[in-house]
Amino acid sequence: MCCVKRGARGGMRIRADVWTSVTWIAFTLLVVLLIIPLGRLLWVSLLTEDGGFTLKHYREFLAYPYYSRTIGHSFLVSGLVTLAALVVAVPVAFLIARVDIPGKAVLKSLAILPLVSPPFIGAYSWILLFGRAGYVTSLFQNVGITLPTVYGMHGIVLALTLNLYPFVLLMLAGALQDLDQSLEEAAQGLGSSPWRIFWTLTVPVTMPSLLGGALLVFLTAFAEFGAPMIIGEGYQVLPTIVYSLFVNEMGSNPAMASTGAAILVLCTTGILLFQYWLVGRRRYGMTQLRPIPPVRPRPLLRGVLTAYAYLVVGLSLVPALVVAITSFFESRGPVLYPNFSLGNYQEVVFNVPRAIANSFVLSSASALLDILAGTLIAYLVVRRRSAITAALDSCVMIPYAVPGTVIGVAFIVAFNKPPIVLTGTFLILLLAYFVRRLPYAVRAGSAILHQIDPSVEEASISLGVSPLRSFAKVTARLMLPGIVSGGILTWVQTITEISATIFLYFGAWSTITVVIYRQVSSSNFGSAAAASTILLVAVFIPVLFVNWMLGERAVTAV
Repeated sequence: MCCVKRGARGGMRIRADVWTSVTWIAFTLLVVLLIIPLGRLLWVSLLTEDGGFTLKHYREFLAYPYYSRTIGHSFLVSGLVTLAALVVAVPVAFLIARVDIPGKAVLKSLAILPLVSPPFIGAYSWILLFGRAGYVTSLFQNVGITLPTVYGMHGIVLALTLNLYPFVLLMLAGALQDLDQSLEEAAQGLGSSPWRIFWTLTVPVTMPSLLGGALLVFLTAFAEFGAPMIIGEGYQVLPTIVYSLFVNEMGSNPAMASTGAAILVLCTTGILLFQYWLVGRRRYGMTQLRPIPPVRPRPLLRGVLTAYAYLVVGLSLVPALVVAITSFFESRGPVLYPNFSLGNYQEVVFNVPRAIANSFVLSSASALLDILAGTLIAYLVVRRRSAITAALDSCVMIPYAVPGTVIGVAFIVAFNKPPIVLTGTFLILLLAYFVRRLPYAVRAGSAILHQIDPSVEEASISLGVSPLRSFAKVTARLMLPGIVSGGILTWVQTITEISATIFLYFGAWSTITVVIYRQVSSSNFGSAAAASTILLVAVFIPVLFVNWMLGERAVTAV
């Protein structure tokens, strides 16, 4: 008995040592790849050219209208995008959740696709339609009508609204479908009218999801770089001014670019904290016993409502369809001819095969690293709860508030001189992708781990199996569905990355997103469309697979 007891104690001691080591390794990674770069970024923004402390750069940024107005532009664009997303998404969410319309599963699957389609491709597609030589613009010009320009603030708002509104739609629809019918029946029994039930029950209970979706749209729009860079045409927002400052300061003092990046991350952090505070104050717990049955309207009204829902979702897929169709047009620079041709694909495949391969290699390697680290960190956060793992969980979530633009500048500032020099290597891209998408893998692992009974793993350990082996053979296998879905979605987010890549890439390690950006900037619309279509196909297939595999849980995963 004593031997067994000592063995058990030894096993517990090994368990503590193993997971403590994993905890400190994870902390070390986050410190090196996140805390130090961000700290270095802030430090550089506070230094004079001779190394002294100063707030001059912040005063200059805020005093010079060319810089300071980009802050107002970012808040204005994000606010308009959020408002437009609410107007578009709320009616469709109610139709999906409360009205009997055909093909709801297909509708929700299609609604997910804009979220994983890069916003800069959406911006590019609207240029193809309504740009100076766009298809629709040319049609109206032929009959003597001049359309308003699509470039500038309203073009950014259009592109981002149709890309981001599914955040609100999917979160609100999920909240409405989780309502329990008994609550409405109780309210009706007390004499409440349907309108009163809506305002006193439905609205308060679903408000956290509505606010969460709206603030997620606002935060994503605020940090977006690609769409404003392509369709903004002189309308600068914070991420684009940071890029402009960085390009202008290459080889000199990067203090102003660091200052702009620091202000950007300060704004996004404030928005994220406000979201946590606001949604946390309005959170409701609910166990659904009986879902509310959908209303079946009269045939004519049902047809109108169904057409409206599909029209809204279909409109958000127009960018992908336009780009795909354009990719098969014959092109000569900015001029497109409606003749079927594979020349654009030949140009992309034969001229930039390395960029395509780089995208798949870097995103796959990054996703594997995120899966490994994210699974271990998720286990620490869920099963090894302590003040240390709570701090680790908070550190892991920091990239949620840090735009890719900031990650790009921070990595260059931190890793361009000894003791760690990564600039000019593929590692700087790989590690930036890894740390930026790590929260997705951690949250996917945590979500599935909460559903697994810890007694299964404890039984394995009690039989003498080592803690790590028990984790690998038992817990990790049970986590596999969540790990796979989280890994695929991490891969999708990485392969479409542009905001950090545009700062960190160099010639040999260009990616497909950089190729698309360069081709659009050079008005080579045909090859840009072909490269965009390749990227969209690479993204949509795994996302549809995850949606099929997870069903209703796919919304949460995305």
